[in-house]
Amino acid sequence: MDSLFDDSIRLLEFDSVLADIAQKATSKYGKERVKSLRPKAEDAEILYTRSSEFNEILLREGEPPFTVFHDLSDYITKVKRGFSLGGEELFRSAVTMDNVCRLREFFDRVSPDFPAVYEVAALLSCERGFIGEVRKKISEDGQIKDNASPLLKEIRNELKNLNRNLRGRLDSIMNRYKDSLTDSLILTREGRYVLPLSASKKNEHQGVIHGASGSGATVYFEPQELITLNDSMRILLSREEEEIRRILRELTTLFFSTFERLEPSLEALGVLDGLYAACRYSKSRRGVFIEPSPSRHFLLKDARHPLIDDEVVVPITFTMEEGVNGVFITGPNTGGKTVAMKTIGLSVLLMLCGLPVLADGLSKIPLFSRLFADIGDEQSIEQSLSTFSSHISRIIRIIRNADENSLVLLDELGAGTDPVEGSALSIAIIERLLERSRLILTTHLTPIKLYAMERPDVVNASVEFDISTLKPTYRLLMGIPGSSNALEVSSRLGLPQEIVDRARSYIDSEARDLEAVIGKLHRERSLLEEERRDLGKTKRELEGRTKEFEEKLSMIKEKRYREVSKEIDELEKKLESIIKDVEMAISLSRAPGEREKVEAVKRLNNLRREVRNFGASYPEKTDSQIPEVGDKVKLLESGAEGIVSEIDGDRVVIDSGKITLKVPLSRVRLVGKPVVESEMSSFELDSGNSSQEIDIRGNITEDVPILIDDFLQMLKASGKKQGYIIHGKGTGKLAEGVWAYLRRSKEVKSFRIGTPSEGGSGVTVVEV
Repeated sequence: MDSLFDDSIRLLEFDSVLADIAQKATSKYGKERVKSLRPKAEDAEILYTRSSEFNEILLREGEPPFTVFHDLSDYITKVKRGFSLGGEELFRSAVTMDNVCRLREFFDRVSPDFPAVYEVAALLSCERGFIGEVRKKISEDGQIKDNASPLLKEIRNELKNLNRNLRGRLDSIMNRYKDSLTDSLILTREGRYVLPLSASKKNEHQGVIHGASGSGATVYFEPQELITLNDSMRILLSREEEEIRRILRELTTLFFSTFERLEPSLEALGVLDGLYAACRYSKSRRGVFIEPSPSRHFLLKDARHPLIDDEVVVPITFTMEEGVNGVFITGPNTGGKTVAMKTIGLSVLLMLCGLPVLADGLSKIPLFSRLFADIGDEQSIEQSLSTFSSHISRIIRIIRNADENSLVLLDELGAGTDPVEGSALSIAIIERLLERSRLILTTHLTPIKLYAMERPDVVNASVEFDISTLKPTYRLLMGIPGSSNALEVSSRLGLPQEIVDRARSYIDSEARDLEAVIGKLHRERSLLEEERRDLGKTKRELEGRTKEFEEKLSMIKEKRYREVSKEIDELEKKLESIIKDVEMAISLSRAPGEREKVEAVKRLNNLRREVRNFGASYPEKTDSQIPEVGDKVKLLESGAEGIVSEIDGDRVVIDSGKITLKVPLSRVRLVGKPVVESEMSSFELDSGNSSQEIDIRGNITEDVPILIDDFLQMLKASGKKQGYIIHGKGTGKLAEGVWAYLRRSKEVKSFRIGTPSEGGSGVTVVEV
């Protein structure tokens, strides 16, 4: 059965989905963990719990410290075989272990609320002893540090002194041999310093020859006076290498001692990194983690195929109620039936693995123990089987292994053979599978559609097809069978009508009537679905606008609150100042001297005038302040301002430019009277230029195109390059209408708001 299950997973391309998710992991351990996942019903609940907990950790605590985790598997194998690790290998191991420590510290902080994740995180081992020793003895580039041991430090100090001595001796030796050298470079051979001596001079000097150049013109000559120093250098280098090997063996032994804890720790790292990858994938693809459902109700809302790009994939909604054991998806070829079935199958597999399903969070998936699939047009070359035979062979194995907790997916059941025999055989297979499992299949055979209509535990579904465009929409319609649309498509593609009519005459009358009914149902359902989608879109837009309005209203209230608070603070400060002055005046009035009493009277008179003026700046509302049409008013609660467009009894209609409100008069305060004539006072044209201006105040926005077009034509006819459009300020709607028309007009070169001397924002200056 496992091979059959693995075969079904392969047909659904599940490994390709796992590979996409694995790309979100930060380590090889996480990638391998994701790629190795296999759906198991017994693991589904714990996998879901871990994923949902990890997702909550990311939301509450932020990103865990997933940084650099080197692959240590080769190092572990190497040590187990008795080899020592090099400096770079040991340092990379220490870096990985150090980052494991940081990860463990992170999960230690969040452990109480997330037990399923912490059960894994508790296996992370923090090997501080090994990390400390490596960092103390090995540098970041993998070299052994001088102070890795006292002996190594001593050897390297001797080497430094010897090198200084050698360099000094070499300079004098080079000077002595300069006439016999072929180059001024000092070379080394086998760890010994040598000179590039001319071959013709080799018998003139005492020393050792260590080989010659390719041409033979140069020999590598070690002068007699360098032999002792070179011998000392070789001895020290040999001692250094031996000490380095000893240090590496010591650190490798320490590394080996961590294996009992390290291997489970790295496995836990893989699990945690796999969870991290799943959550990152979920966020990037808008997926959800779905808990395995104990009920048999199967619902996928707006599910998307994970291997289709988000920009082009069409979501499907699929449902299988409690008492339903089968869903038969029908419709034309290349209409999306197989994609829909694979979307359903992949959603089940992802849920069983605790991985994100690309669907709405309201989706529910039952806990299936196994999923079996027969999808595609494969042929078995090894067994010399045709497509039909290959399908039947797999279906036989499915029948033997499927049980009441299995979900079976069959693609194009009955295809590849005679339609009559294929239909009969398919129905017999369907009946057997429905007795022991839940079944989803795709087909275009009419007898199977009819069979589904007769069974109460089977639901028809279809993929939507747009006859007007001859293209599938890839949407899934539950509850009605699909039509092949072969004759309709052929007719629209240009097949002569007499051939199409003759084909219809060969179709059984009942089948013809059924196709007609199905076609009508499809058209009506498609219209309903389109209306539902439009309503959903409108609802989302309204919700968005409502939210935006509430946010703006909240901002306005907050702004008004701050303004009122500021006014109150100013009032309090002013009152405090007045009270202090009053107290001072009272104090002066009680003084025995005449001068102080006169000063007190003056102070009190000044304070009386100040209080009178102070109250005048915050006047009570009187009848004279009742607003009129055209006045600018402010709402007392929010501070929003607008223009009075209508007065209806004790209520006033306010137009703010974006919204219109009808509120009681008691809730508004007059801000100012409209400026009409005065705003143009600074804009005076002489009578000779009167044809250069047009006053459209009092007109409505709809009149703008006619008025402005005539004015522009008049300007061109009179040879004038510039004109003035007087629209006033008011609410600004008329000005906006003018500017919108001028932007579209081909007659206009440019336009701008008038300068203060031209009338300011109440005038638009246009150039033709």
